[in-house]
Amino acid sequence: MMRTKYAQLAAQSQGDDTTWFRHHDYDPPFLLVMEESDHDLLVAWQERTAAEWPNAGSSGVEMLSMLTSLIMSSGLTRIVQCGHYVGFSTLVMGFVGRKMGSKNFLYSVDLDPVPSEYARGWVEQAGLGDDIMIAVRDSSDPVNVEEAAAFLGGRPQLVYIDSSHQYEHTMQELNLWWDALEPGGMIVMDDISQWAAEFDRTNMGGSHRAALEFCQTTAANSIMLNGGFGRHTNKRMVYTDVCGFGLLQKPF
Repeated sequence: MMRTKYAQLAAQSQGDDTTWFRHHDYDPPFLLVMEESDHDLLVAWQERTAAEWPNAGSSGVEMLSMLTSLIMSSGLTRIVQCGHYVGFSTLVMGFVGRKMGSKNFLYSVDLDPVPSEYARGWVEQAGLGDDIMIAVRDSSDPVNVEEAAAFLGGRPQLVYIDSSHQYEHTMQELNLWWDALEPGGMIVMDDISQWAAEFDRTNMGGSHRAALEFCQTTAANSIMLNGGFGRHTNKRMVYTDVCGFGLLQKPF
């Protein structure tokens, strides 16, 4: 099988973010819907980012496959991203949104101005500057809700949380964006496993604890794949992302 340009490059890379491509000889669905020019830009992004940002912190293939499938299968056009860092997942969602013919479809916010400017540059280079808004601000700041609704043209249908991974901050994000969601809308969370709780520099349980508590008190209709997967677990995974996948749906 002839692999796409980005997959060929990723399979040759030794970075942690490209491990999936070295273990599989086929391409994930979100790469297959992209245009050749999109792959050219992702290749350029990968080459430059590997040199300038040794730890790009990109969302895994499993997460991006789940996320983009939700977006495409349901025709979602109002999306919020909390935490874009240097922009890989932002570009992927951007290419998917453009394939769908969506406009003004992604509001992405991150606290750090330096990687945000880097991500913005690639968004502009991809020709997505009119349809993706890059905001530099704490993702739990209520100002984001008004700004996102104005840009997207309504309440978000999906919010993707992959930012600080700290317990208290993640709880603030969940409370803020849950209220902002359209009824029936969804929050997708990365890093909700016990293993990923180690990402919390405050040692308070991270996104794992925040997701568990929020699902117990507020989001009854929820799924936490690999939520109980810890560093010392010897069980074989079926969903192969050690960081886990959280899906929370707001009631109608």
